Amino acid sequence: MSRRWRQELEVILESLEDADPDIKASALLRTDGLVMAAALPKGANENLIGAMSAALHNISVKAIAELECGEINRVIVTGSKGDVTIKKIAPEIVLSVITKPGANLGLVLVEIDKAAEKVNQILEQM
Repeated sequence: MSRRWRQELEVILESLEDADPDIKASALLRTDGLVMAAALPKGANENLIGAMSAALHNISVKAIAELECGEINRVIVTGSKGDVTIKKIAPEIVLSVITKPGANLGLVLVEIDKAAEKVNQILEQM
């Protein structure tokens, strides 16, 4: 992926965070954990976020398949210090979003869906 594409994707991720102050970080990654673009706070480990997000997504895909629940759309993991939401964007690409505790999940999901549409438009050009 060229630097130009990464910059365009990062602008989308930054606007996602600007749209909802409860969003702390976001990353677009392949399901093997390779980060394509990210908007992370200083000190955040991009590789760790990519690896953990891919692992959560991949085990969830297996669980959904084993339980015969169709195809995965998103994964939401809630912790005492925030949530992680992972949305499937394309067959091998997901968007991972980390939110503050108590975030309005409905509004976060709306913003994630908007960002996903913009990301897909760029991915189609690649």
